[in-house]
Amino acid sequence: MPKIVTPPNPDNMILGEEKFVKKLYAKATHINTMFDVSRTTVYKWLREYDKDDLGIKGLYVDYSANMTLINIAKLEDYLIKRSKKWM
Repeated sequence: MPKIVTPPNPDNMILGEEKFVKKLYAKATHINTMFDVSRTTVYKWLREYDKDDLGIKGLYVDYSANMTLINIAKLEDYLIKRSKKWM
């Protein structure tokens, strides 16, 4: 059987023009769409975090009354630790 070699073309090559971005922070108003919960739930999570941070420091940064940036990776860690704690 002959060995068939396909010559390189734009369809079978990675040209390096694509950019992959991992989001580190998000506004509290956008977290609800990422986790498919309501905005009030996100703010409830932040209030509960203020009472007990479960060992996770720096979950969010308040720049002003309406600008809160939340670290997405730390939020996921917080939710995992908080899971089934209400039981």
